[in-house]
Amino acid sequence: MSNTNYVSRCGQRAWSWMLWKTLLMTLLMTLIIGLVMGLFSPWLEGHPLHQKSQDAPQQAPLDRSALKGIIDRGANWIIDSQRPDGSWGSHAGDPGITAMALKALVDSPRAYREEDGPFITAAVQSLLSQQQSDGGVYVPDQGLMNYKTSVTVLALTALDAGRKEPRYRAQVARMRDYISGLQCSEQSTPVPYDPTTHISSWGGIGYGSDRRPDLSNTQLALEALTAAGLSEDSEVWKRAAQFISRCQNRKITNDALAAARKTSTEDGGFYYHPDESKAGLVTNEDGSQSFSSYGSMTYAAVKSMIYAGLKSDDPRIKAAVLWIRNHWTVDENPGMATAQNPDRGQMGYYYYLAVMARALQVLEVKTVTDVAGQEHQWVQELATALLERQNPDGSWSNPIDRWWEGDPVLATSYALQALNICYQTMED
Repeated sequence: MSNTNYVSRCGQRAWSWMLWKTLLMTLLMTLIIGLVMGLFSPWLEGHPLHQKSQDAPQQAPLDRSALKGIIDRGANWIIDSQRPDGSWGSHAGDPGITAMALKALVDSPRAYREEDGPFITAAVQSLLSQQQSDGGVYVPDQGLMNYKTSVTVLALTALDAGRKEPRYRAQVARMRDYISGLQCSEQSTPVPYDPTTHISSWGGIGYGSDRRPDLSNTQLALEALTAAGLSEDSEVWKRAAQFISRCQNRKITNDALAAARKTSTEDGGFYYHPDESKAGLVTNEDGSQSFSSYGSMTYAAVKSMIYAGLKSDDPRIKAAVLWIRNHWTVDENPGMATAQNPDRGQMGYYYYLAVMARALQVLEVKTVTDVAGQEHQWVQELATALLERQNPDGSWSNPIDRWWEGDPVLATSYALQALNICYQTMED
């Protein structure tokens, strides 16, 4: 063997060994790196410098079929929870909760009517049996007359929707007149109200058990009066618009602030009464105080002003819509929470979603763009939020039991009313 061949073969052997060594080292390093990444990946994912190659998969949008299934589960729970006397709620014969539940069933995709079963006819009979000689629907000495009469109007007019000959026209007309008569106005007896003197009350409607109105009762009454066909020329609307304006954080159109000895935050939102906010007070830098605006009352005011004949470009409505954009959420009743008590944000949560859905439906908007410029498909977001909170049996309830939302019949009725609007608004 020549020296040249021997050197050549030794070189080939050395090269082969180096190649195998390199491959083994690469494999070993790969295994070590994989182990380290596996151990530390939770930390890396939370690190601000860690960037995922793609976002986490998003939940598929709900379609009408899926939404109908959610509503059906809730509706069946309500039907199964009915009392033998046809009523619903924590107390037998309660016309307020009964009417709320009935409307939720009637407005559902199934569009339940009297012919569908005793759960409708028994509820209607329970309500009509409690109509009093003054036209109102309530149990004497139990209060909440406006609330109970208004939701009864909404339930009965929903049943009559689309009928050539409404079955409850006469009863609803008497209820309409009763509700109108509760408004604090020049027609009030025995002594009339003055719009410039009684600025905390004039134009508003309260529970009926006392004479102090509030925006919550007023918005419900105006929705009922709209459904009952109160004439657009009625002075009720003009007076109500004035009362609502006096519950807004907008000084130029709120002449009740001085009497309440408060300043305005000028954020355009609304609160409960010209001299009260359920969200409390804001103390300003100069020591003055302002009423806190919050979500449920702001949405309630928007739909009520439109019922009262105001256009969407009215400065009061535009200011309220800006507040909505600045406080967009489907997770809580915005404006209610405090740093000391964040759970307050859940107070009136289902009521909030119900009035939100109605207000956005009345505004005829498909999306809401928040202050950061992000566009929100409100139907999808609202429906998804309620789906996530639905109990296994189909009901809803609020662990923050304020304003009766601990009653699952009421909470479920609110949730279904919101979802029914979502279903009506959602495109196929």
